[in-house]
Amino acid sequence: MGKTNLKFAFISEKENTMNLTEQESIFCQALAMTSLLVELSDRDFLNSDYYNQNIIFAENNDNFQKILKASGLGNPATMQIFLYILLVMPKETLSGLDDRTLNSWENALKTIVSSFSLSVTTTYPGESSSNLSTVNYYRHIRNAVSHANCVYETEKGRTYITFKDEDTRKLYHCEIKMLTSDAGRILEVLQKQIMIYLNRQMSI
Repeated sequence: MGKTNLKFAFISEKENTMNLTEQESIFCQALAMTSLLVELSDRDFLNSDYYNQNIIFAENNDNFQKILKASGLGNPATMQIFLYILLVMPKETLSGLDDRTLNSWENALKTIVSSFSLSVTTTYPGESSSNLSTVNYYRHIRNAVSHANCVYETEKGRTYITFKDEDTRKLYHCEIKMLTSDAGRILEVLQKQIMIYLNRQMSI
């Protein structure tokens, strides 16, 4: 691999006025960086004069430019990163997270997902493909994201994501297919819930 110009900076104890642990600080940085990507995408940054006149990648510039021009910033990779940050990282990095909070996030996700037009197949015990109220969407989507087992595809001009969750013994599996625009609504709900939690923790 060639050299990299990336410089990683951690929030120092002096700068950390939010009373966060190191892991919580990393989570908040990840959330802020991904939120920045969303804002840049919404403002069409890749077509801005600043980008076109100033952004040159140190290595592989032509290919990176082609990829970004073709996919934009709001692409499946960005969604995958955001899903990981909002679904997987909290349980691993937020020290004060309890079952009550996780259950509230699970219920919030289930409420919004229940309003979607879904294709669901599950063989997990206690769940039924014909009774979607029995499906634990939070667990299955989180598992799929944590193992990068998400498939993006376009059908008749519409983009879908399928979350695939399979237990380690391969006895049970669950597939949840939805529009990527609906997955974006999941991100909004999760981010809102997590920010409520973080703001409450920071005020303690």
